[in-house]
Amino acid sequence: MLSFRSSSSEDEEGEGKRIVVRRLVLDVVKPHNPNIVDMAEGLSELKGIKKVNIEVKDYDSTIERLKIILEGEDLDYEEIVKVIRYYGGNVASLDGVTVESEE
Repeated sequence: MLSFRSSSSEDEEGEGKRIVVRRLVLDVVKPHNPNIVDMAEGLSELKGIKKVNIEVKDYDSTIERLKIILEGEDLDYEEIVKVIRYYGGNVASLDGVTVESEE
């Protein structure tokens, strides 16, 4: 789980805020097979994921470059990367993130 507890986020009573990831934007490279529908279904099965959006941004004869946007509650980056690798993909970059704090 991508969560972080910082001393700067602690209030006067010593209780900290929990930071949770709500949205990730990933640049992913993968072979043409398996297809993006299979990958989207696999990602959607992960705990906390409510929405998966995959767009093919570029391709050549062997690979596709994808923009993957994941939305949900308390997204687990490491688990997401595992699923992407299972489908033959590699995260080239993390291009965006949305986090929220919970008391």
